[in-house]
Amino acid sequence: MDIKYEYQFDMNDIDEIVRIYHGNHWNGHNQEEVITLFNTATHVVIAKREGQVIGFARAMSDGVFNAAIYDVVVDTTYQSKGVGNKIVQEMVNYLGELSCIHLIATTGNESFYEALGFRKLKTGMAIYNNGKLKDEYTV
Repeated sequence: MDIKYEYQFDMNDIDEIVRIYHGNHWNGHNQEEVITLFNTATHVVIAKREGQVIGFARAMSDGVFNAAIYDVVVDTTYQSKGVGNKIVQEMVNYLGELSCIHLIATTGNESFYEALGFRKLKTGMAIYNNGKLKDEYTV
């Protein structure tokens, strides 16, 4: 499968990105919010096949010590075909030599990220203002 990776957000991709979010049941992401998410990200990786977006990830980094990867999302047609794995690898390489790269995994996908070298944190904490997300992601 010939996949190309892009490292900048292109507004022409917005409809495909929103479609992929919604296809993965991330229905809370409307077009305006997705534009903000990608415009404020310090790093993006967008996977394309034949010019069409098939997956993506975004990250925030201080450029020196830390980064956090968010929203690794793959079109359902291309899941379990190595696309997500490659997107994460591309993002880690793109972020460069930092002290720590954090990642927020969706529930049930922890083993996928562990296979890529991520480890659970002893001291990771979060404040969730959304009760549903708080219940899903905190202990």
